[in-house]
Amino acid sequence: MDDDLLALGEDLVTTAARVVRWVPRGADFGLSLAAVRLLARISDHGPTRIGDLAIAENCSQPTITNHVKKLEAEHLVARAGDPADARVWMIDLTDHGRERLAEMRHSLGTSVLPMLSSLSRKDQKALREGVEAMRRLMVAAAPTAAEPARGPRQLDAAGARGRSR
Repeated sequence: MDDDLLALGEDLVTTAARVVRWVPRGADFGLSLAAVRLLARISDHGPTRIGDLAIAENCSQPTITNHVKKLEAEHLVARAGDPADARVWMIDLTDHGRERLAEMRHSLGTSVLPMLSSLSRKDQKALREGVEAMRRLMVAAAPTAAEPARGPRQLDAAGARGRSR
């Protein structure tokens, strides 16, 4: 095991958890953190099957179904039949869901603005590069319905997935 990578992994997870705690205490979006994560995932990946959402969120399909029902009741998501498989529902954001997610993201971005503005331009650039690296890592590590148990995949120069070595 590479001790340097292990330390990087520990630092990444603990630092990300601390950044999440920067959310203002008074920020009440009227949704659970899990519901907001689902909205963000659907926004990022487009219409998604419930089973794929369950795999991606590392929880059971009934749990995701319950979250989706609550989001539907709030008119934040809508179900549509999957053209490839009539037995399956695809979940997508409604216009209202996109608006609410944009409002939440804007509020969160605004809440960390004072901290970010206190950084030097060099540190701001390094942070932007770090965020981009994290996005690439999330793409490479994202489970799929076809490969739920496999580990992270490497991205080639074109951004295509391959198995990790």
